[in-house]
Amino acid sequence: MDEIAKIVVEEFDKKPDGSWVCVKNSDIGTKSGNIIRIAPGMTFRKGSKLWGLDIAKALDEISAN
Repeated sequence: MDEIAKIVVEEFDKKPDGSWVCVKNSDIGTKSGNIIRIAPGMTFRKGSKLWGLDIAKALDEISAN
């Protein structure tokens, strides 16, 4: 399974319910070299996956550091 190699946390806004919403076009890079384009308005919740990737979990981990 692929893993996230690059994601820009500033392109997402964390909501009070813990979900993350994309606020501008965002390209997520994976370790296998794939690029996933995320459009503004897309919402991600922990445990939900897009192409096998838990975007909310990755954003939570990055924002905690």
